[in-house]
Amino acid sequence: MESDNKFEQILVRITGQDRPGLTASIMGILARYDAQILDIGQADIHSTLSLGILIRMNESNSGQVMKELLFKATELGVQIGFSPISDDEYEDWVGHQGKNRYILMVMGRQLEARQIEGATRILADQGLNIDSILRLTGRKSIKNPTKHTRACIQFSLRGEPTNRQEMQSKLMKLSSEMEIDFSFQRDDMFRRMRRLNCYDMDSTLIQT
Repeated sequence: MESDNKFEQILVRITGQDRPGLTASIMGILARYDAQILDIGQADIHSTLSLGILIRMNESNSGQVMKELLFKATELGVQIGFSPISDDEYEDWVGHQGKNRYILMVMGRQLEARQIEGATRILADQGLNIDSILRLTGRKSIKNPTKHTRACIQFSLRGEPTNRQEMQSKLMKLSSEMEIDFSFQRDDMFRRMRRLNCYDMDSTLIQT
């Protein structure tokens, strides 16, 4: 339980060349000052790190913490930035997290900007917000390309489509025009618990 001391939220943004131990070094500083982690997210694209940490801590320590983080960032060769987040801003953000969540997967032999632009434009028109983007397939070689390469990207969405039938119709049209496939589904426990089982079609399966 928090005391009468004043607390504040600070969004810490770190970008630069990724390396082992970077997150541990940052967390080591925050741990010394009993910082609470309200949210954290990290992406790594071509060994370039983008790390965001929303912390809550005693405001009497915030100046020293930011100073130590700046020194550590210089030592690690990364860039760091800080943004204060008010209580009202944080509560408003938390309130939006309760909205319905969906997953859109985009699949194709390869993915181009025009395809992703088309899909995300449809999402935006439906009032859906993209919370995160994750590539599910490996990276293809540009020196030794193969015929059977595939690309799949997963969009984590928040909100409720204005017109789901219209959205799915537009996605199907885009699929036909740009030779890509889509999978749109609610992000809930049923989706996360699904697994694929493959069997021989023999009498055991039929009897079961």
